[in-house]
Amino acid sequence: MKISYNILNTFFDGKLPEPSVLEEAFTFHSWEIEEVLEKEGDTVFDVKVLPDKSAWALSHRGIAKDLSVILGLPFVHDLFAHRPILEPMIEDLTISVGTQKCDTYTSAYVTGVTVGPSPEWLVRSLSVLGQRSINNIVDATNYVMFLLGQPLHAFDAKKLGALSVGVRNAREGEIITTLTGESYTLTAHDAVIVDGSTDTPIGIAGIKGGKVAEVDQKTTDIVIESAHFDAVSVRKTAQRLKLRTDASMRYENGIDARVTTYALAEVVRIILEVAHGSLVGYVAVEASLPLHAEVAVSLEKINSVLGLSLSRDVVDGIIARFEYAYHWKEDLLTVRPPFERPDLVIPEDLIEEIGRVHGYDHVQSVTPSPLPLTEINQTFYYTDALRTALQDVGFSEVFTSSFREIDEVKLQNALASDKGYLRSTIAGNMREALARNAPNADLLGVKEVALFEMGIVFTTEGQKLALALGVSSSSGYKAKNDDKVLARGFEAVKSVLGSMPKWEGGAGVAETVLTNIFATLAKPSSYSSFVKTPDISYKTFSAYPFASRDVALWVPNHAGHGSEKVSEETLVALITKHASDLLVRLDLFDRFEKEGRVSYAFRLVFQSFERTLTADEINYLMKNVTEALESGGCIIR
Repeated sequence: MKISYNILNTFFDGKLPEPSVLEEAFTFHSWEIEEVLEKEGDTVFDVKVLPDKSAWALSHRGIAKDLSVILGLPFVHDLFAHRPILEPMIEDLTISVGTQKCDTYTSAYVTGVTVGPSPEWLVRSLSVLGQRSINNIVDATNYVMFLLGQPLHAFDAKKLGALSVGVRNAREGEIITTLTGESYTLTAHDAVIVDGSTDTPIGIAGIKGGKVAEVDQKTTDIVIESAHFDAVSVRKTAQRLKLRTDASMRYENGIDARVTTYALAEVVRIILEVAHGSLVGYVAVEASLPLHAEVAVSLEKINSVLGLSLSRDVVDGIIARFEYAYHWKEDLLTVRPPFERPDLVIPEDLIEEIGRVHGYDHVQSVTPSPLPLTEINQTFYYTDALRTALQDVGFSEVFTSSFREIDEVKLQNALASDKGYLRSTIAGNMREALARNAPNADLLGVKEVALFEMGIVFTTEGQKLALALGVSSSSGYKAKNDDKVLARGFEAVKSVLGSMPKWEGGAGVAETVLTNIFATLAKPSSYSSFVKTPDISYKTFSAYPFASRDVALWVPNHAGHGSEKVSEETLVALITKHASDLLVRLDLFDRFEKEGRVSYAFRLVFQSFERTLTADEINYLMKNVTEALESGGCIIR
């Protein structure tokens, strides 16, 4: 979230420390600062607000309050200090709430406003936050949303059939056109704001206003909405419509319903200042909201979790700066979180607050004392043994997704349309992995790609640990070799388990369930000794496709009769020299002797880091290679 230094200053008496001081305080106590920009005479901090603090920190007030605690600055102008009284209450404007997706709806009726350009301070305040100025009414609602975190909206009162606004569930197939002109088809799971007299939708609840009651240059009377909508409902609607807005983001993160009153009073004050007009009165439909539950934590636990030795006075001083309602009973601290802090639920939440304000730099790193091994994890032991055995016979381990498009166990909240189920086998994933990797066999320098994966599978009966093997040859080799390689894998598994498990599958893929097998194996007494593997060097791979060519040739296997013996090393050097630096791999894949001659067959792999090679380029390089070999006494087959 973008935070304005100038707006932060409005909460304090006197000037805040320099922006560099604030950046350091944020970084070492609260927030990651992704960027700091100088813009239009202001400094803007791009603050990375974490999800657990988004309910209150997606606002300048929330960040300013945190800053006052970190730096020990008096939080003088706190708009949450005193709950405003919404008066006078009027009966001319009626509000009806007919859905559980809205628990609080407060509204103000203001007449005689003059819609026009916003004053310079308001335009600039929004501009530095990346918000375009629209008019003084809309700008005021946006400014207060960024200030306090509460979304607001203004309707043209004269475009309503009567002074009546309602909230209800949308009807299946109902269509609404938003302020920006896009039309959206709604479902019964969505909520809408409607004209109370005509039942016409005038806004998508918690997301965006509609075109029907838009405030424009002719508007003189407005109805202002400051409401609270269900976080889950808003998120689902915004995701389905692909309509994520500043408002929906704040509702999704669980802003407290009680903020509506503070935001409504503040936006009315600003509108009367920038657009004049007269406040007729307020209407409020409010749920009875309980205080947040108390959270208690002992001084001993605070120090145990943080690894510190804080005194009660130090902890008390930190909590007092938050201005929480709290009390001590001996060394037990009990805190009543304020209404805007729904994130303080368990003792660890309080400990985090204390730790970050005190400063994590006070936490010293301590090397743990080694402890004797008391238990051998049987599953870990045997999976590690299987991993080693399979790698020793040429198999490579892969890790694939646990999600599938269609399978047995359906997810309630799918990550994507093609990830709606949990896998019941690994075989499907293995086939996909082979299909992606087998074409690269030449580039990898192998005759076939041999893979294995151990992982959890999920069926209607429960979850199990499974092992899948897969082998696939590249297009240049006969697939009959796959069975031999797969059999090698079977034997490697048998050597660990003591017997051959039951394999299922086909076409180069086999799978077995390990869970029950492990339960029958002897319990190990110790882990195998650690053996350091050789260091491996990695290099960047090309994003462009490769091409392979074969060359087969005869050479004399001894000197004499006017011919010279040609060694394999000589051939490799000759090919490498004339194939250019586009040759990225050279492998001997066949050799035999016959009638005093030796046959060699090489596979050449060409690839560029800059472009896709053409057939003409590769043919030209192969021509150079064959001519060089023939000049060296080879007979091309």
